[in-house]
Amino acid sequence: MDGAHDLGGKQGFGPIVREQNEPPFHEPWEGRVHGMNLASDVGPAFRWSIERMGAIEYLTTSYYEHWLASMERNGVESGAFTQEELDAAAAGVAAGEPVPVRVDAETVATALRRLSPHDEAGFEAPPPRFSLGDRVTVARRASPGHSRCPAYLRGAPGVIESVHAPRPILDVYETEGGRIVPQAWYTVGFRSTDLWDDPGPAHEVFVDLWETHLEG
Repeated sequence: MDGAHDLGGKQGFGPIVREQNEPPFHEPWEGRVHGMNLASDVGPAFRWSIERMGAIEYLTTSYYEHWLASMERNGVESGAFTQEELDAAAAGVAAGEPVPVRVDAETVATALRRLSPHDEAGFEAPPPRFSLGDRVTVARRASPGHSRCPAYLRGAPGVIESVHAPRPILDVYETEGGRIVPQAWYTVGFRSTDLWDDPGPAHEVFVDLWETHLEG
């Protein structure tokens, strides 16, 4: 859906400040949130839950605060815990109660497997509609749920640069509780002059899109 998270091509948010030699985590709690994400399974809607944050909350919180908000929403909506249980636990820690510790060898092994190189499962889908070099246009429509297509691409012409084996389209997987609909997906090249009124020096932008996002 259209929301505060879809900032590509928008103006008024100031320059992007790059941090030289940026560490993976700026604070210990960020690493813990990352670990919680790897070790927990509270539903498929990771990105969709971030996108449902209020605009003010989204724009005034950090990257890993977005992750934490997503896990909290998914945990409540999946029934893993209630909002009341979450609030009570937070109040207890704030009052000085020790943070609960759980040691689970199987969960650790699962998290390590996710971090290790591994083969991805293959998926069956109809043959790709587009081929290398085909000219395509991005569909001019907004999704009511999660979408992997940035708003600034809608209606833009592009060229198929690569054709990839089918994968579940995340628009459906994220929004519809993990429903798997495999589709071919593509790397599409766009000219900057076709995307923005003031593109700066001419260049190309490459974006990965599913078949759903494209028209011939």
